[in-house]
Amino acid sequence: METLEIKRLIREIGESVHSMNTIAVGLSKLNDNNCDIPNGLEISWKPNDIETSKIKSRNYAERAAMIYSVESFFDYLETISENPFWNHPEINFKEDNKKAIKVYNFLNQIPSIRDEVKILAEFACHWRNKIVHSSASKAKLSNDKIGRLRQLGDYINENYYHFDINVAFDNYDSKRITLKDSSTLITILIKAARQIDEFFFNEFSFESSIKRIKEKLKDSDCLEKIVKQQESDKRNRQIRTVVKMSFPFLNSNQIELTAKEL
Repeated sequence: METLEIKRLIREIGESVHSMNTIAVGLSKLNDNNCDIPNGLEISWKPNDIETSKIKSRNYAERAAMIYSVESFFDYLETISENPFWNHPEINFKEDNKKAIKVYNFLNQIPSIRDEVKILAEFACHWRNKIVHSSASKAKLSNDKIGRLRQLGDYINENYYHFDINVAFDNYDSKRITLKDSSTLITILIKAARQIDEFFFNEFSFESSIKRIKEKLKDSDCLEKIVKQQESDKRNRQIRTVVKMSFPFLNSNQIELTAKEL
């Protein structure tokens, strides 16, 4: 089961990562013997050094993917905690604090999320800030959190695609970012979101939520037009479709019960 919020997050981040990887693959094929502008591509492009241009372009793609993914994660936390079936109003993205800290505080209240995920998610946010604001950004993890990640260094390396946290810290301090940095931290954001979704469904009760589900559906202009149609198999099928699209996490029996009460 997945919420609409995480479906949107995965789609947006997936497109960002796919674009980053596509650029990396395309750049890998460029060399001094293969750098002509294709016919039909009307641009001005005269690199002084093809290898330097490739490095800068790939770095641009890695930074862009990081920024876009973190922004999408901010949106996910805000919208999931505003979902009418979110049962923990005390866990939200509204507190008066820096967004990176808000991310950590949000994740810290989800019991299943491990320390490295909470802290690396915050680290991704700080890295986004450093990219966007450059030298003006003072964003960084606290010494305690840095120490905790170093303690978990072997575990992180074994469980997160051989991600070396010490190398990542060096890259961050040097204002560099690699494909390994961006792809691993983006994966962390998705992992955190999936665990939040699991928390959401562990708390979800159809029986206690059916009234709110019907209220939400009755606000739908599309459903209103369908309900006014003459009773028929087509009408009932369309109602079930609207219920399923609006609440994709409901099972077939719950969809049927909801549709019958509309």
